[in-house]
Amino acid sequence: MIAAQEIRPIQSYVHLEPTKPTKETRANWLRWITDPDIRKWMSGPLPEHPDQVYRWVEAATTDSRRHYFDIYSDNKTVGFVSLRQDQQPETTGEIGIVIGDKQYQSRGIGTKAIAELLMYAKETVHLSSVRALIKPDNEKSIKLFTKFGFSLTDYVTIDNTRLLKFEKQLV
Repeated sequence: MIAAQEIRPIQSYVHLEPTKPTKETRANWLRWITDPDIRKWMSGPLPEHPDQVYRWVEAATTDSRRHYFDIYSDNKTVGFVSLRQDQQPETTGEIGIVIGDKQYQSRGIGTKAIAELLMYAKETVHLSSVRALIKPDNEKSIKLFTKFGFSLTDYVTIDNTRLLKFEKQLV
C-alpha cells in the first residue's frame, strides 16, 4: 500500500512542445528507451546504443511524416508522444506515448497528452483516423486508448511480437 505522503497530486498544467534534437532530448530518450521497465511496452526495432538513439531523435525531428512532441509537467520533460504518418493509408496516423519519468506515470499526464495529440491530428494534420499498436498485457495503455474511443480492430505481429491494433475515426 502506498503511504499518503507518497502520492503526488496530478499536475493541472501538462503541455506538448515539438521535440527538438537537443542534448537534453537525446539524454532523456536514451535513458527512457533503454530502461527495461519502459522498453518492455515498446515494439518494433528499437535502438540500443547512444548513437542509434541519437539517429532516431534526428529522424523523429526532421521527417515531415513524423510528429514528435515532448510532454511537459512541472516545467520539465517527462515523456514524449508521437504521431507517425509513414505507413498506409496516408490519412491515418499511428500514435505512441512514453511517460519516461517514472514518478509521473499513472498521474493522468498521458490522458492530457493524448487528448492534445488527437486534437492536433484532427485539426492540424487533418487525419481521418488514428491507430495505436499495443502489447496485449499493457493494461494501462489499453485503458488509456479505449477511454478516447479507440476500438480493437485487429491483431498484428511485428518482429515476432503480437500486438493489438486499436483504431479511432477522427471525422
